[in-house]
Amino acid sequence: MKSVLKQIDEINKEKLKAVYAIIGTESILIEEVTNALTKTIKNKQKDEMNILHFDLNETSIDDVVFEAESFPFFGGQKLIFVHSSHIFTGKKISSNIKHTPTLLESYLNNPSDFSILVFIAPYDKLDKRKKVTKALLKLSEVIDVTPATEKETVDYLRMYLKEKDFKISKESFERLLQLTDRNLSKAKNELEKLMVYHVEDKVITIESINKLVSKSLEQNIFELNEKVLKKNVKESIELYQDLLHQKEDPIKILALMIGQFRLLLQVKILRKKGYQQADIASILKIHPYRVKLALQMEKSFKQEALSQAHHYLITADYEIKSGKVNPEMQIELFIWKFSSMNE
Repeated sequence: MKSVLKQIDEINKEKLKAVYAIIGTESILIEEVTNALTKTIKNKQKDEMNILHFDLNETSIDDVVFEAESFPFFGGQKLIFVHSSHIFTGKKISSNIKHTPTLLESYLNNPSDFSILVFIAPYDKLDKRKKVTKALLKLSEVIDVTPATEKETVDYLRMYLKEKDFKISKESFERLLQLTDRNLSKAKNELEKLMVYHVEDKVITIESINKLVSKSLEQNIFELNEKVLKKNVKESIELYQDLLHQKEDPIKILALMIGQFRLLLQVKILRKKGYQQADIASILKIHPYRVKLALQMEKSFKQEALSQAHHYLITADYEIKSGKVNPEMQIELFIWKFSSMNE
């Protein structure tokens, strides 16, 4: 992330490149880069007609290259954003739009000095076997906006809070990270909402975080599973009913419950074998934070209880998909059944 922030700083200083490739899925960083480019061009010239947006799902790369090679009508410098840049990936897009990648390859080797071409590729990876992708990576300023690590997220948010002169306690900051899955884009969006709420006192509290930051479905299911394991029937059913009132699909709820119980079992088994958090995350190919939460939770329950709950849920899923039972009722029945089970 340090390199991205440095590149944004260069843009702000009007040290611009002819071609940029913004690659990755961290939406908040994509937004910061595009905002910096837009602001810089606006500061350099008054004519906003030189700021253009194209989408490769709707426009051919041929037309984009033609625009980049055409002189600005009112002089100055063009800033051309190219969204949905799927031509650099292996994605198969059903569209009548025809692209000629060789035209872009030729342009990249000799770009116009009056155009800044910005390709936005919000994808996990590009197809580096393609000639046009190789040319882009070699001949453009690549800005890597892959999802931030947990440390990068923490550092970025703390820096942002300091810049805006807001204060937050360690406990409140941890709660914000927890509710946003330690995802930078989610956390910053929620933080901006909290800043508006605390615009007068500039102190973000845990009460306002709990009040304003919404839990994801996955977080609600994690809490539901914890209540089920503790055999807290009343709170389990209340939370489940809340999810139904929010129009959540009971089949989706069940699938997430199964997945989380499976994870708890896997983590418990691997921990017993001596594996540490980082090793478990690598073996299961999931985010280390999910492993951290699972490790905190599984220690409180016997493997037999986790296994029994997982078995009940698998059976319920089969019966629902076989059309034997009502999906909404089946989860409540599972909660009651598990609560009466002897460990």
